[in-house]
Amino acid sequence: MSVVKAQNVNHPDHQENLKEEKYTVIRDAMLANLPDSSSDGMLFNQLEEKVAAYLAEHNVPAELFPKPGSVRWYCKTVQLDLEAKGLIERLPKQSPIRLRKTEAV
Repeated sequence: MSVVKAQNVNHPDHQENLKEEKYTVIRDAMLANLPDSSSDGMLFNQLEEKVAAYLAEHNVPAELFPKPGSVRWYCKTVQLDLEAKGLIERLPKQSPIRLRKTEAV
């Protein structure tokens, strides 16, 4: 089993070990649904809904995320990792946070 060491933009010294299969499917779903760098972004809860729809559309087995809230947890963890890697960004001075892809994607 391969593991991804997910970074956390808020805590640079902390890494979360995630199963590569789960990380990859959530990352792909997020990047497929987040608007590009010229947009006003998307609220996290909207992104979470889009990720859940993506998982259903792509027939991702429910057993991959069996616990209630596990998709949300993975979305948040992958979001923080993608921010740390510069692939997505938060719009400044927005509450709740709004996210979008950076030009690096």
